[in-house]
This record gives sequence, C-alpha cells and structure tokens, in this order.
Amino acid sequence: MAVVPDELFREALFKVINLNRKFIPPYGSGATLYIRPLLFGSGAEVGVKPASEYAFIVFVTPVGPYFKDGIKPVDMLITRDVDRAAPKGTGTFKVGGNYAASMRAIIAAKDGGYSSAIFLDAREKKYIDECGPANFFGIRNKTYITPKSESILNSITNMSLLEIAGEVGLRTERRQVAVAELSEFEEAGACGTAAVISPIARIFDPSENKVYEYARDGKPGEYTLKLYERLVAIQCGDLPDTHGWITIVE
Repeated sequence: MAVVPDELFREALFKVINLNRKFIPPYGSGATLYIRPLLFGSGAEVGVKPASEYAFIVFVTPVGPYFKDGIKPVDMLITRDVDRAAPKGTGTFKVGGNYAASMRAIIAAKDGGYSSAIFLDAREKKYIDECGPANFFGIRNKTYITPKSESILNSITNMSLLEIAGEVGLRTERRQVAVAELSEFEEAGACGTAAVISPIARIFDPSENKVYEYARDGKPGEYTLKLYERLVAIQCGDLPDTHGWITIVE
C-alpha cells in the first residue's frame, strides 16, 4: 500500500478534529472523540493484485465511556478451534481481515457469557496471542508480562503501558507467554484503544476444563488499576506528559 506522508496525516487529523469540535465530549464525562484513519485500495482493478491507487480518509465519532459504572473485571474464553492469524501472515498489521478472522470465536464467546475470546498461536496452540481485538498482559512478582509473537498487532496502548510500568513499580517482559503460565499470574488484563485496560476476572479453558481466577472480589488488581489510572490521567492532562505523547490541537 502507498505510504501516507506524515505531513498529510497530521493535516487530515487536525482538520477533521477542528471540523467536528462540537462533537468532542466534555472533560470528565469519560466519553471521547474516537479517531480512525483508514487507507484502502480504490483503483479500478479486477483480479488478485495490489490497487493502482489508494484513498486515505480520517473519520471521527463520539463514543460513550467504555466502563459506565467504573472499571470492572471481565471473563474470557480460550479458543482453540479458530485461528486469528497465520504465522508470518498479516497478524501484525491493522487490516480488516484480522478482525474478520476472529469474529466467529468472539461471537461464540459472547454467546457463552464471556467478554471476548483469547486466541493462541496457530502453530502449536501453546502460547497466548491476543484477547479478541486487544493485547494480553499478566502481572507476576511485580513484573508486567506481555506476549511477543509474529502474529500480534503492536498495540500503542500496550507500548504505552510498557513505558509507564516502571513508574508504578513494575519491571517488564515481552516474550512468549505459555498457556501454562496463566496459573502463575496474580493479575491479568487486555489492553487497547477503546477500554485502555479491561481487567480479567476469570479465564476458562474448555479443552482443559480449567478456570484461572484473578479478581475474586470483583475488583481490578492493584497494579492493573495503577496502570489504568496513570495512563488515563496522562491522556486527560491530569498528569504531566513526560513521554511526548500529547499533541494540542489549536
């Protein structure tokens, strides 16, 4: 696909925000103006080949608070009969096909009363890949551990949490995370743009008939909550941005 120049990206981003200022939710509401850049092939092509031209757009929409009654842990289901992405495939890219491949498992999980599905590596079904549309993390011995895989989308939220983990007293590890390790974690969660962090209460593995529990009292773990509150405070301007993440739109 054609590369969008940085200057064009910034210009489109600032323009769409300014044109939709009246839809920006007020501070303190928990709601946000969700921004989605999109690049798609628009050339008049027939056949299996790259497009001759591409269209770049940015659209926005106001969205309500993800956690209307406060951040609450959710249950997740391990799936082994659906692969989200193939090794050396497109799993590391934010493309529509990755989401399409996960829909069957996510709908089955929701129908079973779970928040989402946890996908394992397609080759061995031994390592954790992603939690539906989000990255997985576990906390053990004051260490933030998140999977490293050639099939995982490189989440900006996860990258941010890895960077601020030291500020809340955590070490970090990014490596393969075996399913067998789930019993060793003290806390677990899924991280992504919309929720920032969804704490995990329980993970059910139907193949092994095992339940892994992390929030028996129905509350997020100590470090999960600290990470969530710190990142949201930086995003909202309640804490100084020492990382250079925030851009002010005049």
